[in-house]
Amino acid sequence: MLIIGAGAALIGIIIYALIDCARTPAPHARSLPKPAWLAIILLFPVIGALLWLLIGRPRTAGGATLGSRTASSQTFKAPDDDEEYLRFLDAKTKRQRASQENQRSAQQNPQERKKPRQKPTDENPTDTTDTEIPES
Repeated sequence: MLIIGAGAALIGIIIYALIDCARTPAPHARSLPKPAWLAIILLFPVIGALLWLLIGRPRTAGGATLGSRTASSQTFKAPDDDEEYLRFLDAKTKRQRASQENQRSAQQNPQERKKPRQKPTDENPTDTTDTEIPES
């Protein structure tokens, strides 16, 4: 059982190294050109895979190795750190609250709904339905 498990682990490492090497951009491969790494992994499966993982894979600035993905120049922010997203959420929350308050006030006072404004006509160019006339 132990031999089967070790064999499966070695095959997994070899497959992982092949895929990782194939997906790594050519300029990012260290020590040797990318085609040479692929040939080494195929010709010397166990040793080639271990060498790729130890000295061939690209590294980030901090020294940690990258997997099949390369580091991007963009920095990703969590949603709670992105100021634009927070402003969007704040505006959305305000719109929802205003909408809910309008619905509640309309349900509580159905008779006090505002009448729609009438458009001025040619006969009456000034619309005084919504304005108060001061008393003299």
